[in-house]
Parts: sequence; C-alpha cells; structure tokens
Amino acid sequence: MGEKRKSQPKEESAKKARSQKHSSKDSAGKEAAAAELGLSAIPYPKPVSGSSFTECTAKVTVTLAPVYSCDHWAGIHEALNNMLLHYVPQVRGVVLAYSKVKLRSDTALMFFDSPYGQLEVSARLLLWRPIAGMALKGQINVQSPDHIGMLLWDTFNASIPASLIPKDKYEWRPFNDDEIAARALPSTNQSEATGDGNGDDADVAMTGQGEGDADVPASPFTSGNRYGSGEWVIKGTSQCVGSDGSLEFVVVDVIRANEVLSVTGALR
Repeated sequence: MGEKRKSQPKEESAKKARSQKHSSKDSAGKEAAAAELGLSAIPYPKPVSGSSFTECTAKVTVTLAPVYSCDHWAGIHEALNNMLLHYVPQVRGVVLAYSKVKLRSDTALMFFDSPYGQLEVSARLLLWRPIAGMALKGQINVQSPDHIGMLLWDTFNASIPASLIPKDKYEWRPFNDDEIAARALPSTNQSEATGDGNGDDADVAMTGQGEGDADVPASPFTSGNRYGSGEWVIKGTSQCVGSDGSLEFVVVDVIRANEVLSVTGALR
C-alpha cells in the first residue's frame, strides 16, 4: 500500500507535465500559423480622444544680438519665428504660431564679455502635439508592399508599415501593365484640358485640411489617378484603402529627429 501511495503524486506530476507540453505545442502551433498568415497581434495603444492641436503659454528666453539693442521687439520676433515648424522639447510639440507676446522683465541680462543679451518673454503658442492612441487622417502620397506613406495637413509625414496593417483585413494587390497605363491616361488628358494648371483650380487643390474638415484636398491617389506598382485593398475585394485619397489611422509612435516630428500609425 505504501508504494502505491508514493506513486500517485508522481503520476499526477507526470500528467501535469504532459498537459503543459501539449498546451505549449498548441500555442506554438497557433502562433506559427498566425505568423504564416501575417496575423500577428498589432500593439494598438490605449485610445486617446481630443485634437492633436493644443495651446499653451510658455516662458521663452530670447538671446538678442547687439544689432537689436535699439529695437528689441525685432529681435524677439526673429527668435520666435525661428521656432516655427520646429519641435521644441520644452513645450513637447511643434510650434505652429505664436501670439500675445509680453516682456517678463524690462532689462536684458549680459554675462561676462558676451555682447549678447538675454531677455525673458512669455507667449501664447499653438502646438501640434500628436500622442500615441490618437486617431488622425492623412493624405496618401505613396503605397508600396512595405508601407503606406501620407502627409498630414500637407506638412507632417506619417507612415504605416506593413507590419501594422492587419493582414486578415487588408492585402497588397499589385497592378498589371494595363492598369498602370490606364491610370496614367486620366492625368494626361486632364493636363491637356486645363492647360498649364496655374488657374484657380490649382489653388483649390492645394487647400489644407484639418481634423473633421468636410473638404478633402486633391490627392494623387484619387479615383482614376493612381501611380505606383500596386495598392492596399480590403481583403476579398478590389476596394482600395483610402479610395478618396485620405486614410484614417491610429498613432502608434511619434518619432522626433532633428527638431522634426513624424508619426508611425496602424490601420484598424
């Protein structure tokens, strides 16, 4: 009897080990199958509501050159203008505009033998500050098997790599030679009909877009005017993503390089 009692725990532990092996094999098999189909889980960030544009009042230390000793406001505006369309770490965003500039002191500070003075001012700044989890809309300017490239408000770059495109919903469809030729014809005919393209229609096509705007500017990927070797389409159909030239996506990462922001996104 004593030997049988001792063998029971061993048998139970062996059963547990066998079940763990089977479960690990099953999970590994599922992961391998998903990898073959390109269905690996996309790390979507937690959704964030609100606009990517914001305002803040910031204190700015302006360095004035000696040439501005008689006109400090000219030096202040030059320093603030140099901040435009640059990422400023102190305010965690790209400065788009400024207003309500005020002096915080009446005198500029000069250190040692430097001819430059430092003056503190405050200004109201309009910022572009995208955050992971926000939903944005961009204008498609390139499609390839590796990524979808876009422009946000005709200014900022955004990219959706193929690894962040759900392969269970979308697939890459290459163009054949006839399709490439057919997509080039409408552009040729339109340029001949409109002449040099410097009229009012060209100005309207360059109008910018904001979040929630009803009008979407013209894009090289609008219907009948696509270029490239192919396009991303909804799986099982021939409907391309962003058929009107614009595409909504979720911000996954914000890349900062040389005072410039670019966005990496993912499709839902």
